[in-house]
Amino acid sequence: MGARRFLICGSLAVIAIPLMAASSCDTSTSSSSNANSTTSPGGGGTSPGGGGSTSTPVPVRKVTGTATTLGAGSFPGGKDVAVGLYDVTGGSGQSGNFIVTGTDSYDEILGSAGGAGGVPKVRVQISTGDQIQISGLSTVVFTPVTAPFVTTHTTTTLYAGTFTVGQDVGSGRYVATPGTGQSGNFIVSGTDSYDEILGSAGGAGGVPNVSVTLSDGDIISISGLSQVTLTASS
Repeated sequence: MGARRFLICGSLAVIAIPLMAASSCDTSTSSSSNANSTTSPGGGGTSPGGGGSTSTPVPVRKVTGTATTLGAGSFPGGKDVAVGLYDVTGGSGQSGNFIVTGTDSYDEILGSAGGAGGVPKVRVQISTGDQIQISGLSTVVFTPVTAPFVTTHTTTTLYAGTFTVGQDVGSGRYVATPGTGQSGNFIVSGTDSYDEILGSAGGAGGVPNVSVTLSDGDIISISGLSQVTLTASS
């Protein structure tokens, strides 16, 4: 009985040795496979050569300037108003002249001015040495622009002031149309060039809309218009 029990145990030991060897081989193969797989830092994707792809970072607007409120008078850019990009608005119920000369140039009737073509706000770039002149307005507010970049070819609405293609509107083909009953200047300079009076301007030769091609870096200048819709087209 004792000898028979010994033989059975010996047989089990012989069977166990191949099983242990097979288990050892499987572990080695798994480790080798894992060593060949490399993830990028952060663990979100694979490194070059690993079959993954990297995304292009979305450009972010750098906010410049300092919120400022002025009244009537003349003010130097870089001193009374910090250098930067602003949306400028007049006080409630007010209407008057807002003019910038120097590196940058703007000439608008700011506020509701009856039939005089006033605009409620204007997008302006202020540089060192610019001269800001305000008349007929006791309150003019300079608010730094924080709106995110618009880089895709999509319908966009702009207003009086200056805008950059690739930042405020995506490049591409558009039809520019003024707000109902409005009339003013629509100018594009840079790679592309347009100069139109949009809207009904009496005998001044205004057009109801204009088809334009816009390229990154073009500057759009709008005056006398509180709304211009750029409708994306093919």
